[in-house]
This record gives sequence, structure tokens and C-alpha cells, in this order.
Amino acid sequence: MKTKKSPKSKRAKASPAREVPIGPACLVTGAAGFLGHALVRALRERGYVVHAHDVRPMPEYARDRRIKVFVGDIRDGASVSRAARGCQTVFHTAVAMTLLGVVKPSLRESTFAINLGGTENVLRACREARVRRLVYTSTNTVCFSRGALVGGDEGRPYTEKYLDVYAASKALAEKAVLAADGKDGLRTVSIRPAGLWGPDERCYMMKRVIQELAGGKLVATIGDGKGLADNTHVVNVVSAELLAAEKLASKPDLVGGKAYFVTDEEPMNLWQWFRPMIEALGYRLPKWRVPASLMYFIGWIGEWTHRFGGPRPAMSRLEVHNLTTSFTFKTDRARRDLGYRPVLQHRAGMEQALPWARGVLAEALAKKA
Repeated sequence: MKTKKSPKSKRAKASPAREVPIGPACLVTGAAGFLGHALVRALRERGYVVHAHDVRPMPEYARDRRIKVFVGDIRDGASVSRAARGCQTVFHTAVAMTLLGVVKPSLRESTFAINLGGTENVLRACREARVRRLVYTSTNTVCFSRGALVGGDEGRPYTEKYLDVYAASKALAEKAVLAADGKDGLRTVSIRPAGLWGPDERCYMMKRVIQELAGGKLVATIGDGKGLADNTHVVNVVSAELLAAEKLASKPDLVGGKAYFVTDEEPMNLWQWFRPMIEALGYRLPKWRVPASLMYFIGWIGEWTHRFGGPRPAMSRLEVHNLTTSFTFKTDRARRDLGYRPVLQHRAGMEQALPWARGVLAEALAKKA
């Protein structure tokens, strides 16, 4: 005899809340990059038509009928405008990562032309194409602090002096994006991740450490090992950006014109953060430590040497700061307004990344042999 299910059992099997539509078509700038590529995949999996824009060719998208490829420079306004046509939501991730503060004028100009000028082109394209929503990928370093900062929030103002051209240009670009909210029907939001990581060839921070291990260059740590830093797995950034787009669609007055820090919510010293991967690859953290002040000075000399034609410094002042000075933010606003929760955190993310890391190490060692 069949029995009726109780109301309680029905509730237990209820389907999750439906996603808020942000399409049917979305544009991703920087679609060949680390975050851009992950966003394209996530949007495609949700059934949206994706306009993928990047200066680099994107053969991996060629056979997918739901992905339209637009190869062009973000500094070319006409190229961006073509890609934005027919889109309801834009995810702007295209960026030039210039992590040095002392650079040739030409490099500074090109970085600003991409990060600020490119963002102005995106805003113009959104207005022309009547795009409804723009999610901008910023960085936590727009609120940089030379001294220790633990548990900061969105109330912290932009800094006046930056250690790198990247953050300086991103701060101006973010200001332009947030100022555009509510104009010509466009609603905007900015997501501020920390160190972006995950198992991908385009992940700068992880691939660099693996290559230094293979080259025998990781011979000392820097500082006293007490500085804390935030990181953000690419899966968590994608989740936050999709949540932000949905909120711009459902509750634009709640989130429009705001910035949100997004992290894995696990502040940790970077040397300890890297330890599981380093040890799983068969290495150990060096016991020898170099004073932070000495490395900062070496980084400063290296940046000036590079400015006048020398090699890129092994470590910039910003990188020394990140390794030795506490710099963390709370995600309370993102939790409250966006419903953000980290999807993947340090331990699980590292375990997931190990097969990829071993492959990168093997390849680096083979090239060295």
C-alpha cells in the first residue's frame, strides 16, 4: 500500500531557489584570462549566450555555438562596443597586471590605458548598447595600507600612495564604474578579491612558486612569518560575481554603486598558506629568513634598475609587503547584501590543485634537465 508523503518530507526535497536571470546574453572582457575563462564556463553552464572578448585568440571557444568570440583590444572602443551589442550583463575582467611601482613611462601609460581607459570604453559601450548591469573586477589593494591592516571593511577610503601601478590604475577605474551607477539605465557593482588562485596555467601566484621550487630558487623565507594575507579561490570570485549580477537584476538599489571585498575568509601567513603544496611536491620551506626591511630595499633598488633597462626584480616592494605585512578584510557586506559564502576554501582547494601542481612541476623540471 502506498502512503502519502508528509509535508515535512516534501519540504526536505524542495528544489533550491531559482537563479535570477541576467541574460539571455552576457559579455565577459578578458575572456582568455584566468578569471575571465572561469566566468565564461560558468555562464555557459547556466545556459547563457556568452560574448567572449579578449586581445588574444580563443580557439577553445570556437566550436561552442553559445559562445561568440570577439578578438580585440580593450583600448579599442569600437571593438568593445561590437562585443557589447545584444548583452544585458557585462563582466569586466580585462586587466594589465603591472605589480611594480617604478616603471618606464611607456609601461605606466599602457597600464593606465588598459585598466582605466579600457574601463571607460566598457562604460561607453554599455551606454551605447543599453546594457543593464556591469560587474567590475577590482582588487583589495585599491585600499592598500603600508602598515598592518586586519579586518578592514568597505568603509576604508582609497589610499593616496600605491606601491604598484596596477592598484593605482584599478582604483581610478573602480571610481569611474561606481560613479556610473544609475546613469542611462546602467547599474554597477565592484568585486574586490584578494590573491586570485586555483589550478590553472594562468594562475600567477601558484605557478611562480612551483617554478621557483623547480629552479632551486626558494632558499629563504622573508620576514618573521607573522603577517596575514587574504586569498580568494577563482571559484569563489566567480560565485561572488554571479551573485552580484543577480542582485543588480533583483535588488539594484541595494547593491548598485557599491564595492564588496570577497575572500576565502581564511587570513593566513602566505608562507604557511603555500606550505601544503610545497610539502606535497616533495620540498620543505627554507629555515633561513631574510629581514623584511632588507628585501624591501632590494626590491626598491630592483625596480629602479628595471626602470632603466635592467631585468625585472626577483621580488617587488609590493610582493615583499604581501609576504610580511598583515593586510586582511572582512566579507560581512558581501555576506549580507549578496548572500556570499565561500564555495571552496584553502584545504579543499589545495587538494584539488595538487594534480595540476605536480604536472607543472614535472614540466618545469623537464625543461631544466
